[in-house]
Amino acid sequence: MTDQELIEQFYKTKYYISYSGLSKLRFSPRLFFTHYILQQKEESVGAHLVDGRLIHCLLLQPDEYDNQFYVAKSKLPSDNLKDIVDKIFREHPECSDLSNFQDEILNILIEKNLYQTLKTDEQRLAKVITPITTDYLTDLINSIGKSVIDQSTYDKCLRVVTKFKANPEVRYHLGLDITEFDDVKFHRELPASCDLVDYKFGIKGILDSVIVDDVNKVIKIADVKTTSKTIPEFKESVEYYNYWMQAAMYVLLAKCHFLKVDYTYQYSFVVVDKYEQIYCFPVSQLTLDDWNERFRKALNEAHYHYENRDYSLPYEYIVNKIIL
Repeated sequence: MTDQELIEQFYKTKYYISYSGLSKLRFSPRLFFTHYILQQKEESVGAHLVDGRLIHCLLLQPDEYDNQFYVAKSKLPSDNLKDIVDKIFREHPECSDLSNFQDEILNILIEKNLYQTLKTDEQRLAKVITPITTDYLTDLINSIGKSVIDQSTYDKCLRVVTKFKANPEVRYHLGLDITEFDDVKFHRELPASCDLVDYKFGIKGILDSVIVDDVNKVIKIADVKTTSKTIPEFKESVEYYNYWMQAAMYVLLAKCHFLKVDYTYQYSFVVVDKYEQIYCFPVSQLTLDDWNERFRKALNEAHYHYENRDYSLPYEYIVNKIIL
C-alpha cells in the first residue's frame, strides 16, 4: 500500500491510542506517524522490555507463561546477530537453514553497517552463520508466537518475582492474598478501552492489577515497573518516561470500565530496580489530580495532531516559537 492509502486506512476506523502511543506522539510525532500510521514498526525488542514482560507474566499471569515464552536450548546470540536471524525468519518463515539466505544476510549487514571492514563476504557470513545462530533459528522454529529467552533471563526474572511475592507491601498493593472468599474482587492484566467526549479518538491500555472494593467503594490500581535505574531515581523516571500520563490514563480507563463514578480511585507503582531493590510508591490524590490536568493537555495536543493530520513536530513547536 502507498503512504496515502495507509493514512486513509488509519483514519477510516476509530483509533484508540495507548500510553506508549501518546508518549511517542508527544516526544516525536514523526516517529508516531511512521510507527502507527505507516506501520513501519521497530523490529527489535530490547532485553529490558522482554524482562519486564516476563516478570509481569510470572507474577500476574503464571498460567500464561507456557503460551508466551520459550526457553532457548542454548546461549542466545548477541543482540545484533539475534536481530539478523529474527529478520530473516520473520520475512522467510520457511527458513530452516541460514546458509540458504546468504544474499539476504549480506544485505542486512550492509544496512546495519556490520562487519563491513572485513575483506570478503565469506568472512562476513562466517560471523553470522554460527552454531549459536543456527541453534537460535531452531528455537524460533519451535516457538512460533512466543518470545525466546535464555535460561539466565528466566532465572533472574523468577528470582525477582520470588522477592516480589515475599514482600508484604507488594502483596498488599497487588492483592496477592485476596481469595474468592473475600469481599473484594481483583483483576490481572485487564484490557480496557474508553471513548472520549470531544475527541474523535479513544484510549486503551492493559491494567496490571485492579482491586475493586465494593464495601468501601474504593478501586485500587497498581502498576508493576522494572527500571534500569535505582529506586531513588524513580521520581525522575516518572517524568522522563511519562509514567504520570500512564497513571492518569489508567485511572480514566478504570472509571470507564467499571462505571463506578462515586468510588475513590487509588494508584500505586510497584517497582524493582537494577539492583533488585523493591519499593511501592503510592500516589496521593493531589498528585493524581495534577496528573489528570496534564493528561487532558496531552490529549488536546494529540487531538491537534490527529485532526490536522500534522505530525511534523511536537505540538509546542508548531504553535509556539521556541527561543533559546
